Amino acid sequence: MLGDRTLTLYGIIFAFIATGAILFFWTMGAILLLTGNGGQINFIALTGGLRTLFLSYPAVALVFSALGLLLYLGGRNTVAVAMAGFPAAASLLFYLWLVALR
Repeated sequence: MLGDRTLTLYGIIFAFIATGAILFFWTMGAILLLTGNGGQINFIALTGGLRTLFLSYPAVALVFSALGLLLYLGGRNTVAVAMAGFPAAASLLFYLWLVALR
């Protein structure tokens, strides 16, 4: 149905916007983390696997956004939105885990 494809496209576009916005703030945090110039990111003290998870966000965003787009072009609407939205949802969960549960 055409309506399902249109709503799926809107979902993917909003997921791309969310991923891009998080990538913008991730860039600022990564600069602060790598230079050690201050900010809340240095007080969290990311080491080992947590630091690797944090620094892998651009690769995760690129892979899952491309996968979502390819799935959309292949006609897998629901899975496409889920894959495109995964980086934003995963970064939110990672942040909550770092701040609230750690």
